[in-house]
Amino acid sequence: MNYSNSSNQPINFSAKDCFLPVAHGIALIATNSVVGLLGTLGNLLVCVAVVTSPRLRRCSNYLLVSLAIADLFATMICEPLFLEILAKRTFSNDCAWKMERIYFFISNFSAAASVVHMSAISVDRFIAIVFPLRHKSTMEGFGIKAMLTASWTFTIAFFLLGKFLPAPVQVKAFANLAIFVLCYLIVFLAYTLIVISLLRQKKKRNQISAQTSNDANSRFEARVAFTLAIVIVVFTACWFPLFIVFAATGRPLVKVYGYAHYWIRTVALSNSAMNFLIYGSRMRNFSDTYVSIFRKILGSARISLFKPRRIHALPVGRGEGMHLGRG
Repeated sequence: MNYSNSSNQPINFSAKDCFLPVAHGIALIATNSVVGLLGTLGNLLVCVAVVTSPRLRRCSNYLLVSLAIADLFATMICEPLFLEILAKRTFSNDCAWKMERIYFFISNFSAAASVVHMSAISVDRFIAIVFPLRHKSTMEGFGIKAMLTASWTFTIAFFLLGKFLPAPVQVKAFANLAIFVLCYLIVFLAYTLIVISLLRQKKKRNQISAQTSNDANSRFEARVAFTLAIVIVVFTACWFPLFIVFAATGRPLVKVYGYAHYWIRTVALSNSAMNFLIYGSRMRNFSDTYVSIFRKILGSARISLFKPRRIHALPVGRGEGMHLGRG
């Protein structure tokens, strides 16, 4: 939430409000350092896995790559800014208001991009399960390009409007909340229809004893849908406390910029480091590709470490040769 006025300094805040207890500050710095490093490596791993593995090079997985890119804004930009803010408040009693404002805008952009992508992923899963015969032709044609373009265009447009449109803070906060509610309505509607379709498919399979290739494909798509539902639930669990504390009642329920506030923000940021773990634990193709990438990296490192080096003999000087000859 943005509690700043035009002078970049929050209203009714003094220097003493910038103090962060050392114990909490060190714990927050350590936690966010791990989250930033793990999240950056994990999201890059997702991108490399989908791009390099033929088994993962499905149109639907490019939505996961795009979601990973949105998470990289949090792990590669927001986390370093957040660590600098925590360090200044813990060891220097420096409020770092300008960094807070930069962090606020980028974290809002990353969160908006994530929730928009999750609504797009839900629509993709809806098409894959409810209309399985049309999914491949729809997504491999215009569908995936339209979804990716719409997701980023909407996020960027909303970000620019929120930054440059002259409006009270309360109006911008309400707009943020409205976007999240709209995206969650899309997710809820898509997964409600998915559950209804899966129940119907299960009923049909019980009536027919023979299993067809379509049934196997349907079960695979259902497993993918359930995995992505876990991603959405985890995202909600991480961001829900932030909305409850700062948006539900219209006034903060904890001290703004206090240690509880920073722990809640840490939980929200930690979501950006979780998706690659969910993919690897739930989808065999991802876990196998992760292992393959790590083996290639370790193999390359081993080759460069143990590669024998050629030792070139030094040329014998003229004077030294004459001396040895005389001996």
